[in-house]
Amino acid sequence: MPRLLRPRTRTWAVAAAAAGAALLAWAGLALAGSFRNGAHGNESMLPRGCGACHAGHGIPRSPMLPATRNETCLACHSTAAARTEARTKHLLVGGDDLKDVSAEFAKASHHTLSTDGQAASSGFRRVNAAAEAGGTVTCSNCHDGHYLVKGNAQEDITRVKEIGNARNQAEPEYRLCYRCHGTTTGVGSLNIEQYTRQSNPSFHPVEATGRNTSVPSLINPWTVQSYTACTSCHGSDQAAGPRGPHGSAFTPILKANYNRDDDQAESAAQYALCYRCHNRNIVLSEEQGSFRYHKKHMEKRASCRACHNSHGSKTYTHLIDFDTSIVFANSNGVRNFVDSGANTGACNLRCHDKNHVNLGY
Repeated sequence: MPRLLRPRTRTWAVAAAAAGAALLAWAGLALAGSFRNGAHGNESMLPRGCGACHAGHGIPRSPMLPATRNETCLACHSTAAARTEARTKHLLVGGDDLKDVSAEFAKASHHTLSTDGQAASSGFRRVNAAAEAGGTVTCSNCHDGHYLVKGNAQEDITRVKEIGNARNQAEPEYRLCYRCHGTTTGVGSLNIEQYTRQSNPSFHPVEATGRNTSVPSLINPWTVQSYTACTSCHGSDQAAGPRGPHGSAFTPILKANYNRDDDQAESAAQYALCYRCHNRNIVLSEEQGSFRYHKKHMEKRASCRACHNSHGSKTYTHLIDFDTSIVFANSNGVRNFVDSGANTGACNLRCHDKNHVNLGY
């Protein structure tokens, strides 16, 4: 008669105990680490500690949250009335300096929050949030509520901007953006990494300082040795608004207006975003360093985007990346730019019904 197999209860108990001990050890390290150093680990502000965000079993498909992920975050990072309610429930103390992030998501241009609040991918590491794909995001796709610590409000333009990340780590801000807008994640024009990479002929200095050693229009303290960041251009259109690219009145989540439409009169308001770093008088001058016909092009109502890609160019220097809906091939079927150095070169193209055949400047 075969021997009956009995459950190996002792082995399973030991394994379970080991797993429990490992979990407690991890939790202990977390509490002793950057969580305690961050705003969410500050018991003077969140007296209920973990209970400020987690409650009982929580709603289904959530990490013990009383509401969706986004609703849980916006309970404090929202209107003054919402913070008052949080204080009434003894979830929050103070918090009057917290910004109303919810108002940013109501603006004309914004990251689209998911309605169910579920993370768009496993954890918060990678998500295709491209608007072209109808993607939505949650707060946790960009923020780790357990470990992120508040960054320095003063942006250092002499180095790559870094942000806090999990377990007291830090990473360049652009890598966070590449999680959705990178070569392996972005859809169509929302693949920003293809333009900002260091191997391109020209790029705005997000990953490294730029290649061009002569940019006379830069406004102090910007120099050719400066770095910029995604959030130098993308963020709230209000100076006192929340930091980060939550939403803006200007598409795509820009801090100021940047007109990309053709046949619009140049003005300080039309290209306010560009003029945050570039001196308008020099941009419009043919004597102070801009190329010979730069002013004329702008007087003829050509948009900056007609010739330049503000992120970078995979083909040409000087961020030249023609908008093919405005700039067409010339009578010889050619559309290109030839850089001859020292603000000289030639164009082959047709724009505003002007045929350029090796037209030099």
